[in-house]
Amino acid sequence: MNREFHSPAHVLFWCDSCNVPLIGKSCGRCGTNGRQVELSPPGEVRLALEGTKKRLRYLFLRQFGVQQLIPDVVVLNKSSGEDRAEEIIVDGRRVALLTYDLEKKDYTLTLRVDGARMLARMRPKKLITINKTSGHMKANYLPKETIVSFDPGIKAGDEVIIEMGKFIGCGSAKVDANELRTADKGVKVRDFTQTGPLQHARRAWTKDVIKANAPHLSAKKARAEHELDDTITTHKLPVTVSFSGGKDSLVVLDLVASVTKNLTAVFIDTGLEHPATCNYVKWHVSSRGVPLLIASAGDAFEDNFGAFGPPAKDFRWCCKVCKLAPASELIEKRFPEGTLTIEGNRRLESFSRSYTDLITKNPFVPGQTTVNPIRDWTALDVWLYIIWRGLDYNPLYDEDIERVGCWMCPSSLASESVEISRMSPELAKAWNQKLDSWAAENGLPRGFVEHGFWRWKELPPKMRALADKLGIEAKPKRADTLAVHVIKGVSPCAAGGFSVEAVLKMPQSRGLKQVAELLKTVGEVRLVEDFGVAMVRSGNANAKAFAGGQIAAVGEKPKDAVVLFESVARAVLRANMCTKCGICVRTCPTRAITLSDMIRVDEERCDSCGKCAESCVVAHYYDKLSGDISNKAGSKR
Repeated sequence: MNREFHSPAHVLFWCDSCNVPLIGKSCGRCGTNGRQVELSPPGEVRLALEGTKKRLRYLFLRQFGVQQLIPDVVVLNKSSGEDRAEEIIVDGRRVALLTYDLEKKDYTLTLRVDGARMLARMRPKKLITINKTSGHMKANYLPKETIVSFDPGIKAGDEVIIEMGKFIGCGSAKVDANELRTADKGVKVRDFTQTGPLQHARRAWTKDVIKANAPHLSAKKARAEHELDDTITTHKLPVTVSFSGGKDSLVVLDLVASVTKNLTAVFIDTGLEHPATCNYVKWHVSSRGVPLLIASAGDAFEDNFGAFGPPAKDFRWCCKVCKLAPASELIEKRFPEGTLTIEGNRRLESFSRSYTDLITKNPFVPGQTTVNPIRDWTALDVWLYIIWRGLDYNPLYDEDIERVGCWMCPSSLASESVEISRMSPELAKAWNQKLDSWAAENGLPRGFVEHGFWRWKELPPKMRALADKLGIEAKPKRADTLAVHVIKGVSPCAAGGFSVEAVLKMPQSRGLKQVAELLKTVGEVRLVEDFGVAMVRSGNANAKAFAGGQIAAVGEKPKDAVVLFESVARAVLRANMCTKCGICVRTCPTRAITLSDMIRVDEERCDSCGKCAESCVVAHYYDKLSGDISNKAGSKR
């Protein structure tokens, strides 16, 4: 299937006459063409809501003594950083970068030169006035002899505004105010321009933004509705809308409701949703008169936490256990012939969704065909549509929270976790106690949890650097990470052929009977309980799996040994770490798998197609947990 091309970055236009952002080139209010605003890629822009604007005004007041820089219409653009990092766009100009410091656990504003130009007219704090000087200023240190006056409250690390007649610049202080005239490197200049102070453009309101963008919103709505109508007519399946309570699914629900009345909303209650989200979902769907089905994960998260530890950015086991498993079960029961599920997936949300097509098949939820009508929308498109249509959105968004799904998701920002703690201290307390207990059991220091290192199975370089800076002993990999210890890599076997041997380290064991059952999906199995071993043969290779986690495979050729070794290792891991999500049962095309007290495989029905392993949460993330077995097996002798 040909995948749709995705531009690497979106653009933003600004109407200088109306002083509003545009999602198209022309302004629907005055008819003029907009000016393109320079954005850091990928250009995932959004409208700042009241909670966000309140935070920005406070930060500008705290750092510079003024808050009137933030008007009613503010646009934010995501940028790269350790946690939250967004460009603040006012009057179509990038005025500052908002970041959350994981070390200080606080927000800070880093000025852009246009922000300094706007602030300069307001006689702010942290202002340094200098005499004319020769030479290039940008990216250099401010000559101490040029300083005429300065704010006595300046501290090392502060953002400062530099003024020299019509020249305006921004930078950071490296020393306190009392050392500015003596230090050779007291102020590092970030940018400098001779264009002078900058006055605010005409005052604009949200209603002006909507009027300016109404034609573009109408066009986007019409296109999405056309795609939906065509897809629904072609597939002739029951229509469901995945409604999470977030902004994207809200838009999708509204779009589908304008195309057909024969729809059902589906909410997946992972058990980790914020109470405000659960209440909002039920209220909003009821207010529309749309039927609602709830797929509940029950205690799935609690039941599997002991085996997997907290979910991580690079190991989100919770998604399959708490989302896909209940969703697939609900669809199997309520829509046995299949369903057309409309979702709010957008390409700019993440790299993994950057090539999202209009129609996709969910490999983990049999019977579900997914439709993505807003795949090429930005967050700004979404928010303008919501305001344009007068849709009631999740109240959590007004608390300066961007993600309103699972409130403790490792992929959410640490800064948002702080807001959740403020709003719902009882939730935060319970989760922190759980993390503290897990850290203690795994010999991890308290700071490992406090500074959010639990969010990764394997710490990225930036987090390792932060751990070193904080003096926290954080190993590159979490203590609960699964591991493969290779005893003997691919090597000639005395009896002929080639062999591979290793020990699979796991946090729990369910015994050889369960291992033998899963090995049936690999080949012919023989269980010898007296010797604590399960033997399996497949093609030109055979293998043994011992109760202690040892695995040995022998094949006629090196590749035969490695392929069987890897298949057996995955089966052993699946057997011992099974979450009982039931996805493998529903994805098995021959109905060879059943699940009751344990997984059972009918060897007469099983054709070793591997679809059960492809759908398994453990097997799917196995490479992230233990590395590539074949590489490990082939690299040691």
